[in-house]
Amino acid sequence: MLKAYWQSVDKMHSGSTTLPFQIVLRASVLAAALMAMTVARALPLDSVTSSECVRGDCENGKGTLELKTDFGKGMYRGEFLDGKFHGKGRLEIPVSFLEKSIYVGNWDEGIRSGRGTYWNGDGELYIGQWSGDKRNGHGSYFFGLPRWEENEHSEYWLSQNTENYTGNFVNDHYQGEGTYRWPNGQRYEGKFFASKKHGPGTFFYATGTRRNQVWEYGRFIM
Repeated sequence: MLKAYWQSVDKMHSGSTTLPFQIVLRASVLAAALMAMTVARALPLDSVTSSECVRGDCENGKGTLELKTDFGKGMYRGEFLDGKFHGKGRLEIPVSFLEKSIYVGNWDEGIRSGRGTYWNGDGELYIGQWSGDKRNGHGSYFFGLPRWEENEHSEYWLSQNTENYTGNFVNDHYQGEGTYRWPNGQRYEGKFFASKKHGPGTFFYATGTRRNQVWEYGRFIM
């Protein structure tokens, strides 16, 4: 019954300016967007086989719930409501024998809601707003990170020194105003729709040179 609960929650979880450069730019952002859709949102709750409350009140209060998986033990520490994660809490679940996924933030009856940080254990990190267990609102998505340690770097530092998208999200998509930045300092600022550049924007070279651009659903117009 417990595993069925985890599975039911998990089911709810349900980028010079010659043309070749534009193609590379488009492909890079698109690849990152596809990774964001498949990697950053999913919690590996279906790997939980059993659980045990080892401290406090894991029904209606604050407690520590030990979670068992085939890769080892995970842990949730935080607030509960009717046996579900609710309020503030930290969830850690192994995704392999060496790596673990971590979510730290707000919950609403087992669903990520409000501000939270999610590390998937495989180079992908999201810091920002959640609604309905999806990224909705302002946030920063970082990818290709060799590792991540809690409280080692601020969200601002990561946004300035790693490849990332920072801006608005709608149902896990880049949508609205956003900035796509490369580690060498180049960046694209503009509008996105369904994780594709759409509308006016500006490309900034690492030298400070800039060029205004127009995109239509990921296709470079001018």
